[in-house]
Amino acid sequence: MTTLLHRIALVLCAPLALLACGQESEGHIYTGYVEAELVYVAAPASGWLTNAPLLEGQTVSTGDLVFELDNDLQTAAVEEATARLDQAIAQLADLEKGVRSQEMKAFEAQLAEANADLQLARSERDRSLTLVRRGVAAKARGDEATARYGVALARVDTATANVESAKLAARDDAVDAAAAARDAAADALTQAQWHRDQRNVRAKTSGSVEEVFTRTGEFVSAGTPVMAILPDRGLKVRFFVPQSDLALVQHEGAVQIVADALDQPIAARITHIAREAEFTPPVIYSEESRDTLVFLVEAKPLDGSVLRPGQPVDVRLP
Repeated sequence: MTTLLHRIALVLCAPLALLACGQESEGHIYTGYVEAELVYVAAPASGWLTNAPLLEGQTVSTGDLVFELDNDLQTAAVEEATARLDQAIAQLADLEKGVRSQEMKAFEAQLAEANADLQLARSERDRSLTLVRRGVAAKARGDEATARYGVALARVDTATANVESAKLAARDDAVDAAAAARDAAADALTQAQWHRDQRNVRAKTSGSVEEVFTRTGEFVSAGTPVMAILPDRGLKVRFFVPQSDLALVQHEGAVQIVADALDQPIAARITHIAREAEFTPPVIYSEESRDTLVFLVEAKPLDGSVLRPGQPVDVRLP
């Protein structure tokens, strides 16, 4: 009788043993799903959407135009800033090179006139002093001629100084102030150009257009997403591991993704392991309920081109 019972037990346990061996050979398998890490391209400022060339499903590369906002106001600001910069540059150049040629000719003419008056005053002084020494003219005449000579000499000195000063640039303080004004105008132009360029939004990452939220002709508020782009490596797989198997998963550890209609598993790397456990409700902290503790784990497929967001998958540990 005992021998018969043993035989029956062996027959009943054999399939269970084979099933256990099959699970061990396949490794630990957990159910998960594919999630997309979308990049939401938003408008940096409010405005009317004038051009949105991309459609859902299209591929986009870094630097491609995503959409355009109206830029009439920003273009006018750039033109104004450009004019102010040109004005500041011209003012600085004018201060650095001295007076204009017409003004220089006027100063030179004044100097020539002063020199002619000086020669005349010198001749008159010499004649008057000679007559005074001979006693023909009064001493007052000689003093008057000498005074006129001194005035003419002073006029020559003044005219000479004016010519020399005109050849020089403006004072250093004035030149420095003009240079500062030029730099400020250049910075204002840079800012105006930046604000205008922000009306043309370009992709910061390559991928595919997942969803378009706003169409051409609609008004967009600042910070409002216009479209969502799925980056080339923007898919991840999320699955939960029981606390009893937590020691089997490691950061950067290799796993395999298995999904329906896939001929071969997809290799992936674990990128995140939750620090805190989650519970399968209802749960009570007790010795018997520890099996309900699970930890969220995320893995990045090395090639996720055949996966789709929301797709259920199995994650297999090697």
